[in-house]
Amino acid sequence: MAATAVADPLAELWNHTMSAGRSDLFCFDTRKITMTGIWTGDNPLDFSLPLLLFQIILVTATTRVVALLLAPLRLPRYIAEILAGFLLGPSVLGRVPHFSDIAFPVRSIFILESMSLIGLVYYTFTIGVEIELHTVLRAGFRSFWFAAASALPPFLVGAVTGYVALSSAGDEDGGGTTTAAKAGQQFLNRLSFPVFLGATFCSTAFSVLARNIAELKLAGTDVGQLSISASLINDTFAWAGLTVATALAHVRYGMVPCLWTLVSGVLIVSASYLVVRPMLVRLARRVAEGEVVSEAHECWVLVGVLVAALVADAGGTHAIFGAFVFGLAVPNGPVGVAIVEKVEDFVVGTLLPLFFAMSGLRTDTAKITSTPAAVLLMVAALAAAILKVAAAVGVAAVFGMPLLDGTSIGLLLNTKGIIELIILNIGRNKRIMSDQSFTVLVFMSALITALVTPLLALVVKPARRLVFYKRRTIAWPQPDAEFHVLACVHMPRDVPALLTLLDVASPSDRSPVAVQALHLIEFAGRSSALLLINASAPSSSFEHSAHRRSQVELQFKHIAHAFMAYEENVAGVSARTMAAVSPYATMHDDVTSAAEERHSALILLPFHKHRLVDGGMEVFHPAIQPLNQSIQRFSPCTVGILVDRGLGGVPGAGCRVAALFFGGRDDREVAALAIRMVYNPAVDLTLLRFAQKGGSFTGTEFDALKERKADDGILREFLDRANSVSAGGGGGAGVEYRERGVFNASEMVAQIREVEALGKDLFVVGKVPGLPALTAGMAEWSECPELGPIGDLLSSRDFQTTASVLVVQSYARPSAGGISAELGLGGDGVPAAGRPPRPDQIRRGSLGNRS
Repeated sequence: MAATAVADPLAELWNHTMSAGRSDLFCFDTRKITMTGIWTGDNPLDFSLPLLLFQIILVTATTRVVALLLAPLRLPRYIAEILAGFLLGPSVLGRVPHFSDIAFPVRSIFILESMSLIGLVYYTFTIGVEIELHTVLRAGFRSFWFAAASALPPFLVGAVTGYVALSSAGDEDGGGTTTAAKAGQQFLNRLSFPVFLGATFCSTAFSVLARNIAELKLAGTDVGQLSISASLINDTFAWAGLTVATALAHVRYGMVPCLWTLVSGVLIVSASYLVVRPMLVRLARRVAEGEVVSEAHECWVLVGVLVAALVADAGGTHAIFGAFVFGLAVPNGPVGVAIVEKVEDFVVGTLLPLFFAMSGLRTDTAKITSTPAAVLLMVAALAAAILKVAAAVGVAAVFGMPLLDGTSIGLLLNTKGIIELIILNIGRNKRIMSDQSFTVLVFMSALITALVTPLLALVVKPARRLVFYKRRTIAWPQPDAEFHVLACVHMPRDVPALLTLLDVASPSDRSPVAVQALHLIEFAGRSSALLLINASAPSSSFEHSAHRRSQVELQFKHIAHAFMAYEENVAGVSARTMAAVSPYATMHDDVTSAAEERHSALILLPFHKHRLVDGGMEVFHPAIQPLNQSIQRFSPCTVGILVDRGLGGVPGAGCRVAALFFGGRDDREVAALAIRMVYNPAVDLTLLRFAQKGGSFTGTEFDALKERKADDGILREFLDRANSVSAGGGGGAGVEYRERGVFNASEMVAQIREVEALGKDLFVVGKVPGLPALTAGMAEWSECPELGPIGDLLSSRDFQTTASVLVVQSYARPSAGGISAELGLGGDGVPAAGRPPRPDQIRRGSLGNRS
């Protein structure tokens, strides 16, 4: 009887070490997690927790520095994150002796990757929350055609390239130990690698695309709307391709595991929408009725993300698939906003860069050993990008769109981002693609995205066209001409005061008013606000219940509904509501462009402070003040800033208005606005003119005479209109003209307080008064220079008034004949009405109701 052979452990270890298909073995000291201190001789980088903290600091700092260096190039942050990981990887700093062993030792990689995947799980969850399926479904017929045309050709290119690469390389991964193992791996790759490659080529990064659209001011254009909608559909295609390719990766274990992987994905989607979503919808309804999202609810949702990720990973798809589907089930309303705000800043700023760093650590140029295969992938990636543009141009031609619009949409849909990097990492982790393919495709992703940005600047962003239109001021020779107003709104609470002001300035249907409400939405890196560009288009989106719309969309609908109701209830008024999504730093471009396109004569802006219950003012957003100043600087027409102290609560029975006139271009616009109020039966109006005793005009005598004649002309027109309306039995509830001479600022303030004591709801003042000697010292303590000295005085808490304040800045015409042109005067500046009013002339009395 033969003796039983006894295995030699050392021989087995030697055979495993020398095997071509070996897996590395590492030993860890489980006690080395936290250190006792450097004073005992411990090295922080020998312990798990200090090393992890050091790695997070290093990755975050490197990403921020690279982003700062690339800021002048206006490249997406995605490029900076990829480059930061590449710098820390084996291709650059990894070549420095002992750098990788110190900063990224092998024993720490699995901890670092686990942390990065946790950040990725929550980031994909926030992407799912921000994307509403009903937004994709109502994208429109053209959006689906653009999405299909820009996804199908690149997918076919990727699939064909995958098969060609596998046929030429023989073994894409090269990891098998036996002939049977190699054959199984080749069969696996022939099924899944082409699908992965096709999904990579057809994907579009929605978040990066949204940022590009916001920076290029395309949010309200047809190009921007179609690109956003098509990118959402493309992302759906990419996720579907990722799921199928992941399921195909289980073919090595037989067809049954592959089918169960697909079934588990379907079950996850079904459970999310049949179980999770109804529960969250009920919670959203309670929040909409006034209940606050409690900490317990937020905690359960965040734990639910981990449960969905665990179930998806156990089912064979991937953890991020479960997180994404769970995010789709969360209604993007108050609940979704509250949860995203809890996790987004920390995840995006700290954990997500770890994922890019891990991708960079895997990107090794030394792994590129087959030049023909690398060139094939590079050519295929460029061909897929070009085909996207060509397909978009073809679809645009079918729908009769301009060639540049199709090119713009094609370039925008070539924007790459994190979803492509996710697909590549999953493909590498599941050994579907080799390290060479991973490295080449990561480089091509960054290269294509970097090329898209300058091409967008050349092709997509049109040169600012010079718009010619005549009426850019309130003052106009034809009183019955249509008055175009652009009313800017940040949030629904701005609407009542603006509507009251518009009602006060709308005299009758004989002078029609065209109002465009522009909802200003800050784009601060989150892409959910860009979804509103689809909602801003006319649609039946009011039919959707509140819990199915995002917070931003709900605000837009409230604003649009208020202006629609105003149009229906007021004769002679047409209203339209649009949205502008931009960072506050460049939002003034959206406002000025909208004013030019609508031929606006007046832009109304909310003040950057809101009224408190105790009468004080609280800053709503600090960036609104520089925004208002930029609009004043670049405005193509007259600008008015409204400091609201409850003007929206003024009863419809009447509004008491005081217009202060010091002379000058801005105050002539104040008088022109007062002329419109003369016809309004609900307005009790007082126009107070100040004259400086013992003062003198600055500048040349000719300029002083011209300014004085222009001032007297607009006041003469005011008095003539008031007299004619009074004689005709129509007009305001009360119109009063006063003229006061003052020596200094103290007497001027005393006169204003006397008018305020009569009880006023609104003061209308010019930004730059025509008597600079009276306000010379007031600018030194001015808190809000955009309001001017008088507006700042009336808006300060020291003045102790409850009246709202409208500060008007006139459009500054470049030509010297601007004053005559804006007032409809002759070449000598003398008004047609005749001589100026006498200083002691006063008109008082009720002008009755308008006919």
